[in-house]
Amino acid sequence: MLNDLKEIIAIDSVYGEPAKGAPFGKKARAALDWFLSKSESFGFKTGELDGYCGWAEIGQGERMIGVLCHLDVVPSGDGWTYPPYEMTIEGGKIYGRGVADDKGALVACMHALKSIKDRGEKLCGRIRIIVGCNEENGSACMQHYAKHGEIPACSIVPDADFPIINSEKGILGHEVRIPLDDFFKENVAELKGGIKSNVVPDRAHVVIKKSSPLYEKIKKLSPLDERLFRAAPVVERLITDGHELKDFAINDTDKGLKIEAVGIAGHAMDPDKGDNAIWKIFSFLSAFGGSKLVEAVYEYMCTPMSCEKFGFACSDEQSGDTTFNLGVINTDGNDMNLTLNIRIPVCCDKETIIPSMLAKMPKGTKIVETMFSPNLFIDRDAPLVKTLLKVYADVTGNETYCIKTGGGTYAKELPRAVAFGPTFPNTVTNLHNADENLPVTEFEQLLPIYRAAMLALDKATDI
Repeated sequence: MLNDLKEIIAIDSVYGEPAKGAPFGKKARAALDWFLSKSESFGFKTGELDGYCGWAEIGQGERMIGVLCHLDVVPSGDGWTYPPYEMTIEGGKIYGRGVADDKGALVACMHALKSIKDRGEKLCGRIRIIVGCNEENGSACMQHYAKHGEIPACSIVPDADFPIINSEKGILGHEVRIPLDDFFKENVAELKGGIKSNVVPDRAHVVIKKSSPLYEKIKKLSPLDERLFRAAPVVERLITDGHELKDFAINDTDKGLKIEAVGIAGHAMDPDKGDNAIWKIFSFLSAFGGSKLVEAVYEYMCTPMSCEKFGFACSDEQSGDTTFNLGVINTDGNDMNLTLNIRIPVCCDKETIIPSMLAKMPKGTKIVETMFSPNLFIDRDAPLVKTLLKVYADVTGNETYCIKTGGGTYAKELPRAVAFGPTFPNTVTNLHNADENLPVTEFEQLLPIYRAAMLALDKATDI
């Protein structure tokens, strides 16, 4: 299992330019080819659908159980202690991009299926592992499978937490375009931050044009070094906003004065666990005033209270609170471009979100909804949930309960599907962050859990 995990982690399967037979890029295609080849070597029957996704199965009969995993990963980003695409085992943990999301679970499920085959277990039907290559960018892979592939009787999705996820928030993606005001055009040469809308950005920077009014103001305020961040009014704003001065750097370049900020990457499903570097840049800029654009973004998007300030905050017991993540930002000379990721509970009316944001943003702002994944809820008493909770209790001896999450999984893409593991309670895996990891002992526990789940669902004909 560790050898196979090492092989698949070495494939940098981040989304890339589409190519023939590789709709999500050649690296994602390489990961799919690895899965198909490895599955064939295990003696599984395999197939693929146009490079979008692939599958491997054992057994016979009409009824089929699905196990839905994904091969793609988010970009590695900065700040790694260990090489992100070289599996490292240190201190009882396995490090590497994708080890927890979702390559570790995939490898465990492949070996669980191989164990069932090698032991000659008698199956009632078929068990099929279905893998996609676009989960981190909208799940077009599994949507393609839903249209062109065979639909399982029920499915598990090992891409979340144990004991089980029975509630997933709706996920909205938005592209926001705001015309640059005179302040920005006159003073700012460049503004960049973030890599993906569903990742809390850990890097951002702004370049202030040489000889611009803002540049000259800063020169009068402080020497062009780290002492700037201790000068009033900068230090008051940064400290008031809860930012640490050590998270900022300054460099006087040929292009202009570059102000950099570092934060902590995280998953957009729980943005409060990250530390948004874009917020820090706007905190710095807002200290100088003079820009309605800066103030609007700073006040409404660079705060844990964004949903409340915009007016679409809501919460329910079934799925939790609305969350807001400003994931990517840049300027193109005419506009400021922002990419948002918003997670909504069942009680939220998504049609109110764009009007609510437009009412607070500067005149001329345009907002486009780029994706929507609806809410998912499966009752605790549903046979699928009860069966998997029993498996988890029987194999681990641990307490069972249902979890609601802001994360989105393939469970939304096919009927009768639910997220089940692979992360154990209280385990921190640094999902979507540097040094993503999975404890070795927990990785080893995945095989018996998923093996038992596959066999239990194969026999549970009432689901």
